[in-house]
Amino acid sequence: MSENRYARQLALPEVGSAGQAKLAAARLLIVGAGGLGVPALTYLVGAGIGHIRLVDNDRIAIHNLHRQVLFSEADQGEYKVDVAARKMAALNSEVIVEPIAERLVSSNIEQLIGGCYCVIDAADNFTTTYLLSDTCQSLKRPLISASAAGMKGYMGVFCHPAPSYRALFPSPPDQGLSCTRDGVLGPVVAVLGALQAQAAIKLLLAEPSSSTLDPATLESATRNPATPEPATLINIDLWTNHFSSIHFSNAIEPEVQAPIAVLKSDEITPNDILIDVRNADELHAPSLSRAQHIPLEEIAKRWGEIPHETRVVLCCMSGRRAQIAAQALAEQGFQKLAILSLDE
Repeated sequence: MSENRYARQLALPEVGSAGQAKLAAARLLIVGAGGLGVPALTYLVGAGIGHIRLVDNDRIAIHNLHRQVLFSEADQGEYKVDVAARKMAALNSEVIVEPIAERLVSSNIEQLIGGCYCVIDAADNFTTTYLLSDTCQSLKRPLISASAAGMKGYMGVFCHPAPSYRALFPSPPDQGLSCTRDGVLGPVVAVLGALQAQAAIKLLLAEPSSSTLDPATLESATRNPATPEPATLINIDLWTNHFSSIHFSNAIEPEVQAPIAVLKSDEITPNDILIDVRNADELHAPSLSRAQHIPLEEIAKRWGEIPHETRVVLCCMSGRRAQIAAQALAEQGFQKLAILSLDE
């Protein structure tokens, strides 16, 4: 470890040599290499986090560049994780960035989280956030989640030892903001990604000293009482320069339900019942040729048309409305449910 590289960090009483050793021993998972993931990754690599697993199946496009400033015009068409790993190696050769160009779904999530002390949710996608929250809560991993749209956004630290994301937000909002539809400014995601990096560093520095931060010891580990409680949600509005925070340590976990699987398109089987919950004017593309169309607002009154016996796969562009529809069907007794995002 180069002390000259980290001299300004080592000078901080909260860090010092012992703290820097904790950072070097840490393994983190970042899901998403876009507007949130890029600044979070950059600051964590700069800080000397030992091993960062970076997961995203998206490729670089010209419309990314106004906010994902790690990438250049020459990088278009390449996987974001591959370009990010290459550029992070040039920033700090002491850090391992492990690029994985896959979509995070139910079938691979535990493997991707495996061996990582905590998870940064930079996907900015409700379906992914709920999947991460449910899994991190089960595996006792801290989850640092953020979301942005327009001039606003939030960042929070959930799950072990805090309540889960689902405890604070039991279901997705009926009309959530979207960067694609509502737009976003680069500085907004930059601030939130930096806050995620800061939250991760604070969590790591609070852990007991050891040669490596082993996820297996999380359940019995005692946190430094001087460290702010993880159950905090920070809201920002960079247009009005308004910052606020709420504490949700008393949020009640919802009753445990059977998890709703999140699928990739190649995991669909011929026996699955496909239900597209988008509005009629959204069906032009992309679409699934054999999907039945039942808009989200009609699910509650038309659920009787859907067979119970076989798996029902609900789909929409981002997965948010599919998640809401799946929960509505679960309340009607459906047990074989799954979600598919069409933007994969």
